[in-house]
Parts: sequence; structure tokens; C-alpha cells
Amino acid sequence: MQQIRWGMIGCGSVTEVKSGPGFQKAEGSTLVAVTSRTPQKARDYAMRHGIAKWYDNAQDLIDDDEVDAVYIATHPDSHATYTMMVAKSGKPVYCEKPLGITSYQSKEMVDFCKQKGVPLFSAYYRRALPKYLMIKDMIDSKQYGDVRAVHVFMQQAIKEEDKQNGGTWRVRPEVSGGGKFHDVGSHALDLIDWLLGPISEAYGEAMNQSKVYSADDLVYGHFKTEQGIPGTGLWCFNTFKDEDTTHIYLEQARISYSVLDISQPITIATEKGVQTIAVPEPPQHVAQPLIQTIVDQLLGKGTCPSTGESGMRTDFVLDRLIGRV
Repeated sequence: MQQIRWGMIGCGSVTEVKSGPGFQKAEGSTLVAVTSRTPQKARDYAMRHGIAKWYDNAQDLIDDDEVDAVYIATHPDSHATYTMMVAKSGKPVYCEKPLGITSYQSKEMVDFCKQKGVPLFSAYYRRALPKYLMIKDMIDSKQYGDVRAVHVFMQQAIKEEDKQNGGTWRVRPEVSGGGKFHDVGSHALDLIDWLLGPISEAYGEAMNQSKVYSADDLVYGHFKTEQGIPGTGLWCFNTFKDEDTTHIYLEQARISYSVLDISQPITIATEKGVQTIAVPEPPQHVAQPLIQTIVDQLLGKGTCPSTGESGMRTDFVLDRLIGRV
């Protein structure tokens, strides 16, 4: 096989720029078919993006002999159903995050794919972006010694669309699995899993302070990695501005970076002062570098850093920090 031919389930906003075109631009990859719960939406997406086929139901796309692998870009409440449908066909699955609406559902997805012998990849695309690869190299090379601790801080103002009618799907736990903590806060924890090793212990508390929607809007807690690195975090989604910083404390420095602003420079503080390190311009399609690693793995040319297992680990940490498990 020289090329991976992708089918895509879901044609929402996340697929317009972030991910969809990346399947067509990655080397050894092409997007050949799409589907949506709204057939007209699938047809429109296919016409605008130059995709040969569109389907009015997912099963027909999955059964297409010209589809080698499937990207699931729907809301989290349908991830498990579609993942198992694809796995039954024996085709690889690339699923948006979080994998399931609970960590137990995520485990069922991972276990089912293992049972069927198909690879499952999760869409934590920051693992393949140059900015975070730079940070990983600093840590892995022990340029500043061993890691001592980590702290995550993230705050956002309540979006206007979330103040109406119970909010968007992202703040409806029955659809998204939680609130903004599950939606965007998860990226910070996934990066820690990748940079510092899996988190083995976590406990915390979730609160709904604003009462604007039903999901939690503040989460705080403590965690520890398998290597014994302690961490703390505060995720507050009911304040006056959007900002986030993760601080990694090492023997000889503090590395600080934004999780959500992928173009923001990295800051290194040492006894000699503070250094700001520019990062490469993010790609137009931010998921494309991760898609490339998936394609390379499926073609036997490399390894993808974001798997079903790593996504499941992050989902369990999310649930532990809100007290669900």
C-alpha cells in the first residue's frame, strides 16, 4: 500500500481547516469520502473540498472498499458507536478527543479495537507540533536537569453562545462528557502525559460557580506521574479573560508555555534571567503533522505518538480530577 485513503464521519467546523484538508495534504494520504447526520452538509462539504464521494449514513462509508481508514469527527457522545462500527470492519480508527464521554467508555473503545486487531489513534495533535517537540527535547535531553514539579493554570471567560439555552454542545455533559475542562483543559493533561510520563494518581474537585450551564466551570486538583513528579492544576472557565500557562519546574530552570496558544513563545527562567524562545509558525492545518504520523505508521514508516491508550489515560485523569471515578 502506497497511500492511505480516508473516510471522514462528521463535517463540522473542526474539519473545515484544522483537520479535514490535512488528510489531503499529508504525504501518502487522501480523503476520498465523507458523511454527516445531515446529508446536505456532507454533499456541500464534499463539493467545496473536492472530495469524490459523500454518503448519507456512516455504515455505507465504512463499507466502501476504497476507504482504508476512518476519521471520526463527531461529537463525543457518538465516538464509541462509530469507533466500534469501524473496528468491526477491520479498518484503523482516528477519533477526536475525548475518546468517550466517560473514561470507562474510552476503555471499552480501546479494548474493542484491540480485540478486533485494529489501531486506534486519538486526536491530541499538539504532540506533533514543533513548539511542543521543542519542549520535549529540552526535557528529554536533561538540558536543565531533572523535572521537579509541574503546575497548570487555565482560565477563560464564558462565551456568549454558552449563555443561551443551556449552552453549546461543549458544555453539555451528555454530549461532550463534561464542560470546557474536558474540551480544552484536556490538552494540558495530555501534554503532561507525553512530556513527563503517564499520570498515575489524581484527585480533585469540580464546581459550577456561575450556574450559567449545567457542566462544571471550575476544576482544581493534584496529580503525580509514574516517575513521581507532582503536579497541581486550576482550570477556571468563568472569569474575565482567556489565558493559560503551564510551568514545568526543573533543577536548573522553569519552562513556561501556553497550551492553547500554539504560536506563543516558550519562556525559560534560570538564575541568569528569563529567556523568550520563538517557536515555528504553526501549520495552516494544525492536525496535519499528527495525521502525517498516523499515515506513516499505517504505511510502516513511523510511529504515531497519540494512541487510543494515551487518549484513554488522559480521559481517566479528567474523570479522577472531577471526582467521577
